[in-house]
Amino acid sequence: MRSVVSYALIAIVGGFVGASASQSGDIYHRVVDHFSAKPSDPAGFWSTPAIAGYGKIHYESDAAFKPAPGLSNKIVFQIAKSEGAMKDPNLGLERVARVVNLYIASGIPADRLNFVVSVTGDATPAMLNNAHFRQIYGFDNPNLKLIQALNQAGVKVSVCDQSVAFHHYPADWIDKSVVHALSSPTTVSTLQNQGYAWLQM
Repeated sequence: MRSVVSYALIAIVGGFVGASASQSGDIYHRVVDHFSAKPSDPAGFWSTPAIAGYGKIHYESDAAFKPAPGLSNKIVFQIAKSEGAMKDPNLGLERVARVVNLYIASGIPADRLNFVVSVTGDATPAMLNNAHFRQIYGFDNPNLKLIQALNQAGVKVSVCDQSVAFHHYPADWIDKSVVHALSSPTTVSTLQNQGYAWLQM
């Protein structure tokens, strides 16, 4: 009799555990599906008011610490990393575009922005002209349209000539839209001495 009761209890417990495991597996899959699903945003949630197609922003008019017209609005952005896929624009340049879009959305006229980008290190290949970028990587340089859009918004994009030399690129391999600077450290330090804020991107 005791054996029959034991077997019955084992069967009941086993069924409960099995059902719980099955249910927890179902819960697990629901949670994973929820977090892996791409969230959908309403139309107009993101915008690119100054650099069309790059550096998308979600603007809130009542947010704190917004840019103000009376300030100098002087920033030097330093980009030293090659981030993202080589077939996509460098993420540092995308972040610069986002800052430009945020300033413009906040009411700062484009001609009042004093923005300089200093590119160095692993980000240097993004400054190559299309012919030499294609020669090295086998496809067009995805950064050039973004650099051109930044230039049109008054943003100066510069490259560290020390990094150009370390990469063994002849100077004329750099795209014409990019300013040659003595170095990135001296660009940052010189502009900081002129009152520019430094943002490492």
